[in-house]
Amino acid sequence: MKRTIAILALTTFMLANAFAQSGGDYDLSWSVISSGGVTFSTGGDFSLGSTIGQPVALGASPLHTGGSFDLTDGFWHVRYALLSGVVNLLSFGGNPASIPVELQIRAPGSLTPLQVHTLALNASGAYSLMAPLDGVYDLSAKASHWLRQTLAGVSIAGGGVANFSLVNGDIDGDNEVTLFDFGALVSAFGSMPGDSNWNPEADLDGDEEVTLFDFGILVSNFGAIGDD
Repeated sequence: MKRTIAILALTTFMLANAFAQSGGDYDLSWSVISSGGVTFSTGGDFSLGSTIGQPVALGASPLHTGGSFDLTDGFWHVRYALLSGVVNLLSFGGNPASIPVELQIRAPGSLTPLQVHTLALNASGAYSLMAPLDGVYDLSAKASHWLRQTLAGVSIAGGGVANFSLVNGDIDGDNEVTLFDFGALVSAFGSMPGDSNWNPEADLDGDEEVTLFDFGILVSNFGAIGDD
């Protein structure tokens, strides 16, 4: 009998502590952020009302949205947007799937990327990306020996499409086609993979040789400057 009473007492103690835990200056109770109610919490210059301490009834509370986040039934989660399109690597006869493309997602008018992704192209240059952002952004793409292109004000709210056409000839990767690129092409001229002077960045047309065809691409785009 005493053993039964002791077990019941211990069970009651454990249940009580499961529903409300406190220690020192802290009190952790079974309440969550949810909609409804008239409870207000204030401190300093801030007041938070109609959300604290209400029990969650799944599916009963309305959906709250703001920026890239949703608040429903007391939990935040990020809204992902499907971004897709085609990257046209101009003057290139190789396989686009072998070329990684850097994509920067920026706030409109800013040069500082919020996120940087590496796009994996298919053989047609198409890509798709699940971006953890939702709204209007500037999108900037850059591949190895191509100039950067930036698209301003692209909406990816709920999904978006962004197509790029990248200008070829930036062998040294400084986002300009200049005499430095010409010098790099001359140094690698006539080379193939395995040669001591082989430079894959100088193989502008992607045929695994540095030839007059690559020289022609550089001349056609000489002086071009990529977007910021």
